[in-house]
Amino acid sequence: MPAPVPRSVLLSRAVRLKCPQCGESTLFHHWVLMYPKCEHCGLTYEREPGYFLGSIYVNYGLTALTTTFAYVAFHMVMGYSNLWVVPPLLVYCIVFPVLFFPYARAYWLAMDLSFDRYRGDDDEL
Repeated sequence: MPAPVPRSVLLSRAVRLKCPQCGESTLFHHWVLMYPKCEHCGLTYEREPGYFLGSIYVNYGLTALTTTFAYVAFHMVMGYSNLWVVPPLLVYCIVFPVLFFPYARAYWLAMDLSFDRYRGDDDEL
């Protein structure tokens, strides 16, 4: 089994959408389509069906946090009317999760790898 990778390196690889274990292969071959495993080190990305459900929570959480912060900043602090604040935030709530989707998955995979050194090889279970 390879040596543990520091979390800062894992996060750097997630931001670049690279394999969290080796940093060589890309995770996605299309904006929303992942490769099943790393071509370089063999790390299986999706351990089981529903594995990336947690990445949806990451995506939702960041969307909710940034939307709430923006609403408080623009409406309550700066005094803008809801008429001017809510429509752009509704658009943001639709567009941001789509754009952040691959990064949420990469982050989920990187953090999971930092806590659990599973490689995906059947003989190492």
